[in-house]
Amino acid sequence: MTSRQTAGTNRRDGLVVTLACTAQFVDVIGVTLLIVALPAIQHDLALSAAMLSWVAGSYALVFGGFLVPGGWVADLLGRRAVFIGGSLLVAAGSVVCALAGSGGVLLAGRVLQGLGAAVAVPAALAMVLATLPPGPRRSRALGLWTMAGAAGGAFGFVLGGVVTQLVGWRWLFAAIGLVELLAAVVTPLIVGPVARRVTRLDVPGALLAITAVVALVWALNEGLGRPAAWAGLIVAIAAGLLFALVERRAAVPMVPPRVWRLPSFRLGAGVAAVLTATTSGANVIGTLFAQDVLGLSGAVSGACFLLFSAGVVVSSTLAPGALRRISARPAMTIGLAVIAASMTVQALGVSGESLWVFLAGLTLSGLGLGLASVASTAQGTAEATEETSGLLGGLLNAAAQIGTAIGIAVLLAAPGGQTTAYLVAAGLAVLATAVCACPSPVRVTR
Repeated sequence: MTSRQTAGTNRRDGLVVTLACTAQFVDVIGVTLLIVALPAIQHDLALSAAMLSWVAGSYALVFGGFLVPGGWVADLLGRRAVFIGGSLLVAAGSVVCALAGSGGVLLAGRVLQGLGAAVAVPAALAMVLATLPPGPRRSRALGLWTMAGAAGGAFGFVLGGVVTQLVGWRWLFAAIGLVELLAAVVTPLIVGPVARRVTRLDVPGALLAITAVVALVWALNEGLGRPAAWAGLIVAIAAGLLFALVERRAAVPMVPPRVWRLPSFRLGAGVAAVLTATTSGANVIGTLFAQDVLGLSGAVSGACFLLFSAGVVVSSTLAPGALRRISARPAMTIGLAVIAASMTVQALGVSGESLWVFLAGLTLSGLGLGLASVASTAQGTAEATEETSGLLGGLLNAAAQIGTAIGIAVLLAAPGGQTTAYLVAAGLAVLATAVCACPSPVRVTR
């Protein structure tokens, strides 16, 4: 290959990574974008408290519930086609939200957005994995992917408040719709078509997977002290068991049994769940501490968490270099150890009501998360093939969403208050660190 051809290939690969990371940023930002704008939305549409709760949580519920089927569909129908379809769904849902005149219409738009994001995100990751073979360039791309997700989750609070105050909450959706539409238009220009793999769909498996994840996330969000939440938990367990049974007998299973036998994937997905369980749950507790105990305003407390995002950005940028020197497993171990330390520091800040100690722990948490997230994605997708890249991406993202729901539910219910909640998170991170530090015959190098 000539130098000109190599340069052209590198440029096209860079465009694919940019496109995928943009989708990751926009789709993740949808989880937090409305939180600051909720009071204005409630006032403008005269929403009840119950409807406001559904509007706030519906996106994350649908997004998490459909990630696994979304990744599976990307492998079946082709990652390019599914990414375009998902982007158009998000754009359509955004238009519905921007024009909504009632809570019901807004809720329908949020569901459409969540569904589109659930298929677009794993398809985007599959495009990156298919474009870049294992090695330093893929590690750098995964670092950018992690950074885009962290930035989207954090900047949603800031952008949501600024845009709502300046021009109104409807423009939040208009901007998302425009970005998603542009992504759908440019994708055929930089991503080549992929042939469909099979035509037979595992519909029972898909329905059971959706039911299990949605019921679990809903039950955890409701709070395990309520009878309805326990009913949701029972439904989630039953659907999960039926899913396992159906997949063993399906001619073309949505999740082939060999996927569960991949040690690299199991470890990567487990770490992804622990990372979000500790950091997302702790950040909810931290928000309550900043506002209820320290008396900070919503805007100021939100700005404090930019330190967390800055830590993620810095460490995820440096992570590819670390993965070139050590394997993914030691990198996850180090990141988890840093998170365990950060939770302990934040516990000290909360118990002493010290903002500066709390901020130091928050920054440390972001540094550990960025490194461990890049490493867990590299670990979980190390054995991805042309047929499973989308599915593995969906499973890893679903593990992270489930971890978020579990972490928030457990830490909010922790006896002994906010200090105890941080210590529980630290204990979970220590346990995960010990598991990662144990010798294993599986070594994934970068």
